[in-house]
Amino acid sequence: MRVGRWSLLLCSLLSLAPGVGWAAEEAAPITITADSLEVNRKGRVAIYRGNVTASDQGRGISILADRIEFYFDERMEEIDRAAATGSVRLSHGERRGVAERAEYYPQEERVVLLGHPKVWQASDVVSGCRITLHLREDRSQVEGCEGERVNAVLYPKRGEGRERGATRR
Repeated sequence: MRVGRWSLLLCSLLSLAPGVGWAAEEAAPITITADSLEVNRKGRVAIYRGNVTASDQGRGISILADRIEFYFDERMEEIDRAAATGSVRLSHGERRGVAERAEYYPQEERVVLLGHPKVWQASDVVSGCRITLHLREDRSQVEGCEGERVNAVLYPKRGEGRERGATRR
């Protein structure tokens, strides 16, 4: 195949069918950069290595990692799942996350962070053994490991405590 056709395929790696996640029709660019790329059509996988940045500006989603593998359906048209490893940093809306590994399941709009994961929203932070982000539902699940508990540090919004305890004059 010519480079131009591969470029088109690779630029759309993060694009999904409408209603499933990132839509291919979005006008905002999807950008993937890395030190190297290997595509195996027989294995239905594209592997980006070295300082990988995947960003969908239209959806406000970005992933940075040492390596990201995209696994495709049989026709190489939709992503079945993506696996990011090594110094993973994720950004989705107001949420930021870090982990050693992240698995993305686009049909379910679900991201699983593994390996000392932490997620921040504003100043609040939560950590555990496994953090699952349900993007469509704006919901998260945090699980502790054996001998390790979930930890959350939450900051009340300014004035929130004072208003509840305030007395009327």
